Amino acid sequence: MTSRFLFCPLASPGHVFPMVGISLELTRRGHSVAFATSARFGDLLHSQGIRRIPRRPRDGESFQLETWWNPTSIALQSAHILQAASEFQPDVLIGGQLAYGPMLMGEALDLPVAILGFATHLFPKPRRDAEQGDEKPDEAEERAAWRLDSMSKKLHEARKYLHLPPLSRKQAADFLLGDLFLLQSVPELEPASADLPPEVHCVGSCVWEPPTTDKDLTEWMKNTEELGPVVYMQHGRLFHLGSLWQAVTECLGGANLRLVASTGRTDAELMKPSPLNFFVRDHVPQGQVLPHATAVVSTANTTAVLGSLSFGLPLILLPGGGEQLEMAAICKRIGAALTLDPEGVTPESLHAALREIGVNPRFRASAMHIQSYLSKVQGHLRAADLLESLAEGAAVSKRSVTSGLSRA
Repeated sequence: MTSRFLFCPLASPGHVFPMVGISLELTRRGHSVAFATSARFGDLLHSQGIRRIPRRPRDGESFQLETWWNPTSIALQSAHILQAASEFQPDVLIGGQLAYGPMLMGEALDLPVAILGFATHLFPKPRRDAEQGDEKPDEAEERAAWRLDSMSKKLHEARKYLHLPPLSRKQAADFLLGDLFLLQSVPELEPASADLPPEVHCVGSCVWEPPTTDKDLTEWMKNTEELGPVVYMQHGRLFHLGSLWQAVTECLGGANLRLVASTGRTDAELMKPSPLNFFVRDHVPQGQVLPHATAVVSTANTTAVLGSLSFGLPLILLPGGGEQLEMAAICKRIGAALTLDPEGVTPESLHAALREIGVNPRFRASAMHIQSYLSKVQGHLRAADLLESLAEGAAVSKRSVTSGLSRA
């Protein structure tokens, strides 16, 4: 049986790239795939032989990550999905954890919805032991409860804006998981994985990057070998906390190491020109750097953490918000990372942390321990297996309904 899958990611490499990897595996299996997302990813999708369905009547930006919570932005997502669905006739919609449009349009179109999550489960886990109910929740549980309430509130606002009926708290919690939730983790990494809701499945890392090489980076790496080992920095978003860049440049500019930095969406005023031992770009293919790196500095977003652990690299994490706080706590718990407060980080504290993970072998050993588990799971294949099952189940359900109607 072949099926049709419509991917609807928010307009960010961290959301689009993993879905490209999954879609390529589905295409290899003979299924049809298409994307409804921002026009800025049109060239990338075309280069991979993937159809992007434009937003009509006037194409342009949609699925903005910066305003994922805004009802007007969600309405724009929804309109784009409706138009794409009318052209493509999908069997399944696939969205991200912050993309409400696919969830809402799955309801409107009576289509199953799969959600590609981050590298840890961000909502409360059902407790199997009733006696635990009187225990005071820890900080992670409190954040999970707050996050569910906050996202449910935003969902309610979007539903009201689109004239959809309200949901109870329990209904909203179920709705935000979709019919299938793909968690980019392994049980050995996810706390209390046995308590995950039944919709949630650990699929391993779905990290994917375009198969291209940055020639400038290759040349720079070759010409600077004498400057020392390579540290990769993925700045990522720090929400309201600003930038780490000043502390990084003061600490590492001219140090006996080479820093390859992907600055992403940071608003920092970068040092120009960069120090000789720095290679700085808005986006650096981490797959080109990590095989040569000895450590990673990051704000603890999913892509950087999964990339680092997949190569068995220790981390220095400076989480700002979102999934970063949970990812940093997990990496610290398993012994693969040191965490620093991004609001209080200094060149001295950053230098001390780099030295600690460099001289203490336990950090690398812990990262390599998780690497061994991640390497056993091919995330794109596992995700494709589950999506095929979801599509087949939806087709069986539709056939049952049709059969029942014909008998009546």
